[in-house]
Amino acid sequence: MSGETPGARRRALEAEPARLADELEALPEPPAPEPPRRRGTLIAVAVLAGAGLLALDLWAFVEARFAASAAQGWIAATLVAALALVLVLLLLREMRGLRRLARVEAVRGDPDRAAEVMERDPRLARPIALWRGVARGVNDPDRRAALFARHVLAPLDAQADAAIRRACLRMAGGVFVLPSALLDTLWFAVQGLGLIRRIAAIYGLAPGAAATWRLARRVLGEAGAIGAADAVAGAAARAVGAIPGLADAGVAGVAAQRIARIGALAKRACRPIGESER
Repeated sequence: MSGETPGARRRALEAEPARLADELEALPEPPAPEPPRRRGTLIAVAVLAGAGLLALDLWAFVEARFAASAAQGWIAATLVAALALVLVLLLLREMRGLRRLARVEAVRGDPDRAAEVMERDPRLARPIALWRGVARGVNDPDRRAALFARHVLAPLDAQADAAIRRACLRMAGGVFVLPSALLDTLWFAVQGLGLIRRIAAIYGLAPGAAATWRLARRVLGEAGAIGAADAVAGAAARAVGAIPGLADAGVAGVAAQRIARIGALAKRACRPIGESER
């Protein structure tokens, strides 16, 4: 038999919580959580830096035309100014259109409420009527959402993917045609914001104010990055005597890939039934 008395064992057990409390108090204080990164500030700095590079690139382009002849210089300056004005007006039109977008958050994950809103679009009345017939008597929410995704959203997904591909081709072609990085930046912003609007129109819904603002910031941030990359690539090509078209091809590929990413994000934001909800 053990010589330990029951009273001694009970006192040892009662002392254990006190010892653990003392050890916890002796532990160092956890570090304070880091403040969230201010992505908006980083985007603003990137846009300003890109704008500076773009201004220098545009100045160099017009200056080169003036060096050839005064007539070429004035013609180039006038054409660049006119094209920039048109792109700015298009950009403002797309931003006004974004402000008029409806909200998709109110029907997120609910195929019945989404159907009530989307069937106001004459294009979507027939597929929604077909879904209602197929889903009649189905009470499982996940099953109803899966049927909605198959009969209503699948054709719209195909249209959205086609719109993204067209925007990528337009973006890549614009990089080759437009003469300066500044115009490439404006063209990217126009294409990105216009793609958000087109995808919203395809689904008959649109992201809410917060999601729209995040998407618009993403477009403007990417536009600044593309313009800066175009300016740097063009300057590098001129410095080493490379063919400028090769640098344009690289920038065009990057711009098309970025437009595709923005389209995928807009598609996810405008879709009332997400991939994980099917």
